[in-house]
This record gives sequence, structure tokens and C-alpha cells, in this order.
Amino acid sequence: MTASAPPGRGGIFPAAPPDAAQRITAGMGSRRAPATSARRRFRRFSSRRIRTSVLMTVVFVVAFCFFALPLFVLLSSAFTANATDSFQVPSHPTLGNFIGVATGPGFGLSLLNGFILAAGSAVLAAALGAVAAYPLSRFRFRGRVGFLLVVLFVTGVPVTALIVPLFEFFRSFNWLDSLLPVTLLMAAFATPISIWLMKTFLDNVDPGFEEAAWVDGANRIQGYVRVVLPIMTSGLLVVFVLNFIQGWANFYIPFILLSTTSKLPIAVTIYQFFGSYGAVEYGRLAAFSIFYSIPAIVLYLFTGGRFGGSFASGAFKG
Repeated sequence: MTASAPPGRGGIFPAAPPDAAQRITAGMGSRRAPATSARRRFRRFSSRRIRTSVLMTVVFVVAFCFFALPLFVLLSSAFTANATDSFQVPSHPTLGNFIGVATGPGFGLSLLNGFILAAGSAVLAAALGAVAAYPLSRFRFRGRVGFLLVVLFVTGVPVTALIVPLFEFFRSFNWLDSLLPVTLLMAAFATPISIWLMKTFLDNVDPGFEEAAWVDGANRIQGYVRVVLPIMTSGLLVVFVLNFIQGWANFYIPFILLSTTSKLPIAVTIYQFFGSYGAVEYGRLAAFSIFYSIPAIVLYLFTGGRFGGSFASGAFKG
């Protein structure tokens, strides 16, 4: 007799119980679910990323137009023969406005006066900042924090609040209409921010360099001047550029304290293009503005690649 197969079993491979088949099907479905959710999350992330990129592009284009449009109007007016206050693209560009400004009376002298005031105040403020920053960075003494707070407060005092007593002070010493006292005053206003910047740079210089110089026989001043300051060349350059640009753009102090036309800096002589009854020479004013911006642009281009040199040379704590 032939033995019959047990119920539920057939062929060579036995049939899986119903509960086992359900478990296998459920496991396959559970493996599909994470993959599906991952794809959905990826789609949501991609769409969010695309929306963010589009939004950032729109913001950048709007900001670029906001800053570039006035520059474009300035350039177009400078190359237009009879420029007006309305925007117009020059049909026949000309250099007449630039030639008229450069050959005008007193332009070269005002350029020289502006350079003397800006460079002189910048050098003096950087030197005073370097001297004052050393004890504030290397020593801990009573009143140090208070002095730093006073210096920080002075940086926020507007010139307009002090110009009347300063005018009386200059008049009592017969310093009005003199370039040297005005240069010293501009340096005094630039010194507080120079102290803060130089102290910040000096805090990051390892004192071990000075100590090594002391071991070799140098005193504290020699170690600072011959070792630390060369390391801080980039910091000194940053302070100088900042002070120079501020001095170059300073209008209020020279306008109040200087009266002779031959002593006025270029930041003040811009008023000569504003005539009576609201008349403005827009073409020459635009050309003068471009001339006025050249020194700051050249200084930035000359020093732009040098800001990171000494700071990345491994001479700082970290």
C-alpha cells in the first residue's frame, strides 16, 4: 500500500503554515515602507532646496541691482556731455567731464590736502593704538576694564556733539585754518577704534615670542617693536586702511575748522559743483565722484591680498 501524504504537505517542499506566510508578506511590506518614506523625504528635501536656491538668487539679484544701479547712473552721467538729474545712456560718450575736473582750479591741491589729512591721521592713530594696546593686552591692572569701556564709549560719541567746543578751543589757540591741528584732531577721533583693533590682534599673539626675545637679551620695548609688530603687519595694515578711508571721507571737521580754499581737502571741495538756485553740474559732479573714489579703491586692491599673510603664518595662539 502507498502511504498518503500528510495533510498540508505536498510535493518535495512542504507548504508553509498560514501564519508563516503572513509574517513573510508583512516583512516584505515593512522593508518597502522605509524605502518609500526615504524617497518621499528626499523629494521634499530636494524641492525645499530648490525653493531656497531660487529665493536666495532673487534676493541676490535685487541686492545687486540696488547697489549697481546708482553706480551705473554715476558712470553714465560722467560720460555724458550735458548730464541732467534724469537717467540717460550717453549716445556719444565723452571724457570732457573728467578733463574739466582734472584741469579745474585747485583740484590737485585739494587732492594733496585730502591725502595729507587722511594719511597723517591714519599713521598717527595706528601708532598710538599700537602703543596703548600693549599694556591693555599684556598686563592685568586695576581700572583696565573701566578704561576699555571708556574707550568704547568714546568711539560712539558723534563729532557734531563736540564741534562747537572744539571750534572755540582751536580759536583760543589760533589753530583755525591750519592742517596740522586738524590732522591731530582727526587722529584723536580715530585712536579709540585703533586701540580696540590693535588689542584684539595683540591678544592672539603668543607671548612666547617676546619671552624668547627677552632670553636673547632684548628688553620689553625691543621685543615688542622687533618681534611682535612684524608679526602684526596685517593688523597694522587693517587699522591704517580703516583710518585712511575714514579720514579721506571726513567732511565735517575740515569744513568747520578750515576756511582757506587752498587748504580744503577733496572731500570738502565737492560743494563747488552745486551752484546757486539749485543748479548742479551733474556730469562734472559724477566725474569728480569717480576721481574721489579712486584712492580708496586702489588702496583696497593693493592691500586686499595681504590681509591674511601674517595672520596665517602660525604665530598666533590657537
